[in-house]
Amino acid sequence: MDFYGIIRSSQQELLYGAKLTLYYSVATIIFATAVGLFFALCKLSSRQFLRKAGEGYVHIFRGLPLIVEIFYVYFALPMILPLHRWFDPYFTPVAGIIALTLNEGAYITEIIRAGILSIPRGQTEAALSIGMNKAQTMRYIILPQAFKRMIPPLVNQFIQTIKDTSLLSVISINELTRQGQIIISTTFASLQIWTAVAIVYLAIILSLTALSGYLERKFQIAKR
Repeated sequence: MDFYGIIRSSQQELLYGAKLTLYYSVATIIFATAVGLFFALCKLSSRQFLRKAGEGYVHIFRGLPLIVEIFYVYFALPMILPLHRWFDPYFTPVAGIIALTLNEGAYITEIIRAGILSIPRGQTEAALSIGMNKAQTMRYIILPQAFKRMIPPLVNQFIQTIKDTSLLSVISINELTRQGQIIISTTFASLQIWTAVAIVYLAIILSLTALSGYLERKFQIAKR
C-alpha cells in the first residue's frame, strides 16, 4: 500500500484518537482552570495556612514529571483510596484527567495569580471604598480585567495540555498517540502514521494559536 493509502485506510482510527485527545484536553482545561483559580486565590489570601497550601500545591505538581504523576494516580493512589470502586468502569479515563488536571492546574495557578497582581491596587481600594466586599471586588472588578491579560499565557498552557495528553498513552488511553501506536503495531508503517499524527496535532494547535490571536485583537479593540 502506498504512503497515502495507508493514511486513508487508518483515518477513522486517527480521527477517533483526535476526538479523544480533544475530549481529554477540554475536560482537563475546565477542571484545571477551576483548580488554578482556587489555588491562586489561596496564594493571594491573607491567611497563612491558605498561602502555604497554595505554595505547596504549586511546588509539588510543577516539580514532578507529569508521567510520574500519571503513574502515581493510576497505580499508587488506588492503594490509598478506592478509586476503582468510585469510578468503575471509567477509572482509567478519570485517572488520566485527574493527573493532567493536577499538573496543568499548578501552572494555571501561577498564570492567574500573575494576572490578578497585574491589576493596580487602586482598583481594589476604589471598589472597597464604595462598599463592595473582597469577594465582589474580585469577581466584578479584578478578574474581568485580569482575564484579558491572561489570554496569551492561558492559551499557551491549553496548547501544552493538548501535547501532554499524549502521555496518557502510557496507561493505555486511546488518544491520538496511542491510536498511532496501535495502528503501527499492525501495519508497521511508522513513517506514514507518525506523519499523520504530527499533522493532526499541528492542525489542532495552529487553530488554537489563531483563536488566541483573534481573542487578543478583539479585547484590544474593546479596550479602546
